[in-house]
Amino acid sequence: MPCRIAWSACAEEATVGAAHASILFRLEEPSMRRPHPDPRFTLIASSFGLGMALLDVTAGNVALPSIRASLHTDAAGLSWVVDGYTLPFASFLLLAGGLGDRLGARRLFTAGLVVFTAASTMCVVAPDIGWLIAARVLQGTGAALFMPASLSILGRAYPEPVERARAIGIWSSLTAVTGASGPVVGGALIHAFGWRSIFLINVPIGVVGVLLTLRFVQRSPASATRGFDLAAQAAGALGLAALTWALIERSARGWSSPLIVLALVCAAGGIAAFVALERRSADPMLPLHLFRDRTFATTSAAALVYAAGFFGGLFVLSIEFQDIQGHGPAAAGLLFGIVSVFFGATSILAGRLAGRYGTRAPIVGGLAVLVASAVGLAELPASASPFMQGPLLALTGLGAALVAPSMNAAILASVPASLAGIGGAVLNTSRQVGTALGIAVFASSFHGRPAAEAVRLSLGCAALLYLCALALASRAPAPASQTTSDAIPLADH
Repeated sequence: MPCRIAWSACAEEATVGAAHASILFRLEEPSMRRPHPDPRFTLIASSFGLGMALLDVTAGNVALPSIRASLHTDAAGLSWVVDGYTLPFASFLLLAGGLGDRLGARRLFTAGLVVFTAASTMCVVAPDIGWLIAARVLQGTGAALFMPASLSILGRAYPEPVERARAIGIWSSLTAVTGASGPVVGGALIHAFGWRSIFLINVPIGVVGVLLTLRFVQRSPASATRGFDLAAQAAGALGLAALTWALIERSARGWSSPLIVLALVCAAGGIAAFVALERRSADPMLPLHLFRDRTFATTSAAALVYAAGFFGGLFVLSIEFQDIQGHGPAAAGLLFGIVSVFFGATSILAGRLAGRYGTRAPIVGGLAVLVASAVGLAELPASASPFMQGPLLALTGLGAALVAPSMNAAILASVPASLAGIGGAVLNTSRQVGTALGIAVFASSFHGRPAAEAVRLSLGCAALLYLCALALASRAPAPASQTTSDAIPLADH
């Protein structure tokens, strides 16, 4: 049974986002004066948070075989090392986005860093697979708290357009380097010190990030006019958790399993209850009228389908690199690093392209590039050398870098500035559900057929998913181009 891989939008997430890519943040108060704390430390603190999540997820991709050998677990237990992170991250993003808008972004960002750092410590000392999975669940919860809030604190630190553009260029470079180095650094750390070292490195980074946030990040005002609908938020979290769990476990249990059927029923009930409660609420957490905007609705749907193809494709490539071609963690990390490097290099320019030409053109163009790269990888034989795979992996990173920033730009350009947190949370939730769906479906292709054949089939399916996402994205209206003074590109896979 193949082990699973995740690269979040943490960044898409996370990657993937974080993995996560770029987010455009609209200038709310052009006349706002710079706060007394040096904003460069806010830039560093936000980079620490997202960079820590990207490094953890991307480095963790190459650690799974070592974890399996060390903790003597089976494929099902190993899969939950990844899925234990994905489940709470997908479930709580909407809740965290709403809480950040209500309670203040700095408060949520700090709480997320503390939870993530404490959970990383638990991963380091994990004596068995159950402990490690529990720690990964806490990590996913922490990431869900600080990911939406990171956008708000950075935007408030740089209210002036020119300084904001310069700062975000540095921020994008820092996060891109972190995401790109994750597989390589992870492979080297695992080879030298074992798999626990990829979690240990998070602890000092997280502590410094928390201290910088408390000392230098200005307080974010809470919204006194917005309520806290606990019933709706609980229903939404339950629905997303049940849906994500069903998608994760479907490959092992099958669609006819009573537990899978029950989870899907709970998911449908939870989501239906969430919609009903939000419709009745005078101040909903997720204003449903946002989905009447064609850009918002089509981009959210396209993000889900895109994430299924992208992260499902990375999942099967991890199997091909290590289980079929026999590469070690370091070599597999270098191959994944090709995707990350080209993603990071291109994402720095993607926000500018969206600002000049609008968001639809980069999204459609990037998805077309991803179709070509997936078809090319599907046509390569399993024995193909890294020299043949390298250019196609570079195309994968380039295409994703065009898609992810522009999707974030399209989403946040279609919502009021006061709903930036929940708008970003909707997009990241779509990506996380798509990631779970892609991995679940692609994993099922390995049942009853040779692994090499399953990889080729899955990559062909990824190409079809990219085409579907392209068709959805093409239905969005062509937005007016934005200038640098209107927007900030923030990296997120």
